[in-house]
Amino acid sequence: MERDDRTGRYSRREVIQLLGGVAGLGAVAACGGADPPPAPLTTQPTPPPVATLGGLPRDAIIRTVLGDITPDAITGVTLFHEHLSIRLSAERPSATDDVDNVVREIRMAAQEGVGCIVDGGHPDMGRDLDAVRRVATETDVHVVASGGYYMQRFYPPEIAATSEDQIAEDLAAEAARDRLGAFGEIGQNSDAAEMTPEELKVFRAVGKAHLATGLPIFTHNAYGTGENVRPDAGLTQLDVLESVGVSADHIVIGHACCLDDPSARVLIRIAERGAFVGFDRVTGGRVDDPQKVSTIMAFLEAGHADKLLVSSDFTGRRSEARPGYGNSITMFAPLMREVGVDASVLQAIQRDNPRRFLAFVPA
Repeated sequence: MERDDRTGRYSRREVIQLLGGVAGLGAVAACGGADPPPAPLTTQPTPPPVATLGGLPRDAIIRTVLGDITPDAITGVTLFHEHLSIRLSAERPSATDDVDNVVREIRMAAQEGVGCIVDGGHPDMGRDLDAVRRVATETDVHVVASGGYYMQRFYPPEIAATSEDQIAEDLAAEAARDRLGAFGEIGQNSDAAEMTPEELKVFRAVGKAHLATGLPIFTHNAYGTGENVRPDAGLTQLDVLESVGVSADHIVIGHACCLDDPSARVLIRIAERGAFVGFDRVTGGRVDDPQKVSTIMAFLEAGHADKLLVSSDFTGRRSEARPGYGNSITMFAPLMREVGVDASVLQAIQRDNPRRFLAFVPA
């Protein structure tokens, strides 16, 4: 298959054909008809030097659990949505219960190029902040902790009777007390056509807490969880946050890669309004990776490379398809390189954009 010599890139149709062929090699090899495809990269290509980020206020910082740092202090890839500690059910164990293993995993991720990880949990998701701090202390990776509420079915009972303004005040106080660096993941129930009144209240409260603290916000969308989820759900989340005064450039609309939108029509509209678009379930979810790459190509062709973030929402359980916290580097980034996404664009997506998102001036 030949590329367009003028651009050095494949068309989106060619992306699907090419990556489908790559995936098909595994099936051929299983029948003894060909050599197996190459293993995931363990040594990554040398990235370009990390440039000083321009356009940020001089006093902008990124707040980690161990202290405030400048955006330029992060020299590796930043994963804006992973889980270092999560337990959604008291009855079911979580892979992150073994903190020693999480520490080992993050050390391996550092070797793969990870420089910063945002933990996307909070108390209603069973997040253990002491475990998150321990991971930060025992590895060379910067760790950002988050606050907020997940979705209504996980809310603590008192949320129903607490006012929007009181929730916002409580979240701001928690952020100051616990050295939180973001609000997220903030979501809505699975397979739901609309956000519930309580979810709308929480979204507005998180927006007000942002105004009080400056902390950026990343959302959890229900894309890929059922047929009732509307394609414009991400735009609705953006509407709600903007309605209380949040600037779109402090927002990531998450799980955008789980929307079956090959032309990236909805995602382009989100970016046009100034928000970041989160592909934070790469190497997982109901939309396969070739289609995700094709959607990314449509998004990049529309001129929005500065608004794309990539992460994997990893919860500590390894598999062949998701080998550790660095899987967006070892498994997904090679697919983007394969279709012609060059090093400077990958630099923006993996390193610059997430630092811009996380950087804020403390209120």
